[in-house]
Amino acid sequence: MLLFVYGTLKQGGKYHAYLEEANLVAKHASAKGALYDTGLGYPALSLVGNDEVAGEVYDIPDVLWPALDFLEDCVGEESDLYEKKAIAVQTENGTLEAVVYEAKQQDLLKTKISSGNWEIAYA
Repeated sequence: MLLFVYGTLKQGGKYHAYLEEANLVAKHASAKGALYDTGLGYPALSLVGNDEVAGEVYDIPDVLWPALDFLEDCVGEESDLYEKKAIAVQTENGTLEAVVYEAKQQDLLKTKISSGNWEIAYA
């Protein structure tokens, strides 16, 4: 299954090591939505909006999903910060369907990042 990453899981991000066993499918990808700085050292994505959110796409082996879900606080509980959604992602090779971690808790959406690009400098 493919995963669209837009923050700390991107190359150079503090949690990119979680993707060591994953295959990079698209280094330059984008999705429609709105990106926010949470003020907590990581971004949050809302699929409400028409901004271009920059990211990367990875093919994730099944064995990695539990660790990623734990990292993203998406373990199936009411208090989870994120939830997984399947979305269309634009890449240099066309449109792909990928899973993304979208903010479930609205209080994560603090400061909108108008560029749609979580710079590693934020991390």
